[in-house]
Amino acid sequence: MTSSRNTAIEGLYQSLLDLGNADTNPVLAILSDPDNIRRDIKYPEGDLRFADIGLRAYYHSHAEPWLRKLEHGHFHIFLRDSHEHGQAGWSHLAALSVDKMGQPRNWFCVNNWVTGGAWLDIDEARERLSALSGQDTGSLTMVERWLFYMLMVYQEQLLELLGQRELKLQELCSNNDLSQAMNDRNIYDLAELPVDLISDLTIMTETDIK
Repeated sequence: MTSSRNTAIEGLYQSLLDLGNADTNPVLAILSDPDNIRRDIKYPEGDLRFADIGLRAYYHSHAEPWLRKLEHGHFHIFLRDSHEHGQAGWSHLAALSVDKMGQPRNWFCVNNWVTGGAWLDIDEARERLSALSGQDTGSLTMVERWLFYMLMVYQEQLLELLGQRELKLQELCSNNDLSQAMNDRNIYDLAELPVDLISDLTIMTETDIK
């Protein structure tokens, strides 16, 4: 895992360098006019498809009161089950909130009704994320490559976040009826992980060296 994460960190640094050299960021690269984003509209048209490696994502933004503090919008990220086909094969992993400069602010998990699709448990998520490690990212767009390496760098924390999501859902369900809680539109967020990218990368790198 250490070697894999080091490779992911190097990939993330390179993707940030590529974005910087192109004088852009993940938000600018997707939106031609970030200040006039249309709320609740998915960007880009047709989603981010990651050259069909088992990932899909889209970017959007909500109006108040659903807009998070200092958030411009967020990426919803989905993983594909290689044994399924069509829409049924996609499960929501997590969302990544970013500010208007494209800087990540936090990861968060939403309730099942928000995105629909099959519910992704921790073991499935671990298997699908592991299958993505080492993928060739040469055919990905700059935003796709950045998001891919964000996933790879934070995959351990994302699995922990899914665990927190499960515990929260158990707390919120009545009579052990998970399906009722998962479709309760009063329950939106289930777990959240703040992101301080530079600090997080420094800690990960120092931990791996030790």
